[in-house]
Amino acid sequence: MKILSPVKYEYGNLKIGGGGFVTGITFHPTDSRTLYIRTDIGGIYRYDFDKQTWVYLADKVTADDPAQTYPLAIALDENDPNKLFFTCGDKRSNYICISDDKGENIIQKTLPCSVHGNEVGRATGDRLIYKNGRLYFGSQTAGIIYSEDMGESWQNIDLFGEKNISLIWTNSEGKLFIAGCSGEANSPDGVTRGHTLYCSTDGLKSFVPLTAPDPVKYENSSYYGFVPQRITSDSRYIYITFASSGEVFYGGMGAYACDTGSLSGGKVYRYRIENGVTVFDKDITPEDHIPCGYSGICSNGKMLLLSTVCRKNGGDMIYTSTDSGESWKIIMNRLEYSRFDWNIPYMKPSYNGGGNCVHWISDIKFSPFDSDTALFNTGTGLFMITGLASGDVLVKPFCEGIEETVHLNVYTTPHGRNRIIDIIGDLGGFAFEDYDSECENSFANENGDRYITCLNADLTLSDPEYIVATPRGNWTGKTKGGLILSKDCGSTWERLSMPRGLSEFIDQKLDNIEKPNVDSGWTAISADGKRIMWAVAGGRGFSNKAVCYTDDEGKTWQKSIFTDSNGNSADEHNVKIFSDYYNSDLFFAIAERENLGLYISRDKGATFREVSIKTDIKCPRYAHYQLSRQPDKSGVFWLANGIKGLYRFEIKSDSVGISDILPEDRINCIGFGKGLEETPAMYVTGNISGEYGFYISDDLGESFARINTDRQQYGVIHSICGDMREHGVFCLATGSHGLMFGRQKTLQSREKCGIIKVT
Repeated sequence: MKILSPVKYEYGNLKIGGGGFVTGITFHPTDSRTLYIRTDIGGIYRYDFDKQTWVYLADKVTADDPAQTYPLAIALDENDPNKLFFTCGDKRSNYICISDDKGENIIQKTLPCSVHGNEVGRATGDRLIYKNGRLYFGSQTAGIIYSEDMGESWQNIDLFGEKNISLIWTNSEGKLFIAGCSGEANSPDGVTRGHTLYCSTDGLKSFVPLTAPDPVKYENSSYYGFVPQRITSDSRYIYITFASSGEVFYGGMGAYACDTGSLSGGKVYRYRIENGVTVFDKDITPEDHIPCGYSGICSNGKMLLLSTVCRKNGGDMIYTSTDSGESWKIIMNRLEYSRFDWNIPYMKPSYNGGGNCVHWISDIKFSPFDSDTALFNTGTGLFMITGLASGDVLVKPFCEGIEETVHLNVYTTPHGRNRIIDIIGDLGGFAFEDYDSECENSFANENGDRYITCLNADLTLSDPEYIVATPRGNWTGKTKGGLILSKDCGSTWERLSMPRGLSEFIDQKLDNIEKPNVDSGWTAISADGKRIMWAVAGGRGFSNKAVCYTDDEGKTWQKSIFTDSNGNSADEHNVKIFSDYYNSDLFFAIAERENLGLYISRDKGATFREVSIKTDIKCPRYAHYQLSRQPDKSGVFWLANGIKGLYRFEIKSDSVGISDILPEDRINCIGFGKGLEETPAMYVTGNISGEYGFYISDDLGESFARINTDRQQYGVIHSICGDMREHGVFCLATGSHGLMFGRQKTLQSREKCGIIKVT
């Protein structure tokens, strides 16, 4: 195998806009041109005031060490606007990151505790402070820690044994500290939280409890007790918001914020300083009879802004107060009280069941330099409010440059109306006409109501207008999960009927799929487009006992049969189904066991029989492998498991040939696109000869050329696909920075690339 000289590529995003959970907003207190946001899975962004766009700061982060894509907290130096600090982690790698040039160059230093920016509780804050040469961090797992040497070493500060900190705050002099926590360490019974709010006036040598709301035993609440969410202050008062857990399905007592999707109640408390001591002043919670938490709060000295969070059946609200919380005025509730400019098409109410897509408002901040303007976060991007002083309030997405969506698969079409078919978490899918086009809406039903989270799609090379996909039904219930079909290259969709009555086992899975936000399965379509297969989902996988097919677009269904190599009924395990690009009778399935197995069907998916592959190919965690069919040859597909090797399979009439063309390397993703001549171009991500990157091969793996630089990494990559219409163009389905594409700057054949290494 030859390693060729690198080829220069330029990269960009297929524009979606926002799409994910922005978890925090940080203005510099004295520099009007320094503004950051953090996201749950997409790293940190800095706003470019000249270009009026957000700049992604995690472009150098690799899939091998994606910790920076999961930031938990940001801190700034009030005396130096170029200085940036943030904590991040994926539990395996945990860092304090420091930059002296606003994030252009970042130094990572290991933290002594586990961190994850996409775990429960990520919505609260702030958790990181830089003050008087010290860094203070309120961690999720080790309580409050501090460093006096820029993160080289850390010391612990005891907070009555509490380890999960929800926020830390200090006043401008740095003498008063307030800390919020989960209350788990001091729980009296494992269900009721212990005290959750403390303050210190002696430089963190000791803490004393600060008045917090008493626990309330709300109905359908897993844990009782209020946890501090956010804090702000003005010249007279300190204001703290609280929330009480709703029904918790994961995260235990650490699930105290909106990011579990359920809160039972909330409070807003006001405090004052009396003889140097912080004391409770008043409960200033707005009167709202719909259960909700309270989270975002900020003050500009004249006005307070406050947000509800996880407000049941009503959507989150934003209030203002000009009398320190004595009275509140609603400025946003659903689509009322304010005007909206939906400058991102898929966010329009007409595509969201007629409602407002705004949810999970956990942070809201006035601009320190414009009292008429504020920003607030949501689970679908960042928003701006203007007109606060005049009362003519305008709300609009503020997401230019933010691409914070999790893309699971991507496909390109050889011809047809749309060029790129995008499969995405939460938003379902998009069909792009070209790389510079913007989609009006994601996959939707005839009423424009969106589907959400697809897992895959399939199409034929002969008729790519005909596409099948597997979405979840959306949270509102306006759409139901299942199998959907498009006859116009993904522009419009119809939902096929459910394959009921094939077995009780399948029927139970179908009942679950029709609930909101539940995986529906995996699909494949025969080369002639006449047979559609569906592996119905159950939990994380797709059982071989729940595979079925239709020849009449869902009017009738039949169940597929799986047997072992001896013709006996196969044991139950998860599978993914694939079709051949040319042979309409040929389907195959990957058996997702400890070592991957292979089933072959030569009767159009009616029966599958396991074949011995005599090669140990490990199944990765969560079955995150990528399989790509070679588009110029029947029966040939390639598999990258992200553990070791790159495997080529060739299904013959009486056998299966398998070869590992990169046995000493680790390939994560593989895809094909249009070649220079008849041989398709192969694109891969992974480590080749010890160097992580993206690579192209124009000779099916005999040689590879790297096609990205160390500044073109983009975090987690789930899938790769070459463009079927143009050589030197490919797509990346990232889990950190949206759907990306790479394009060769100058067309070079591999013959023009110098050989720099032979393995």
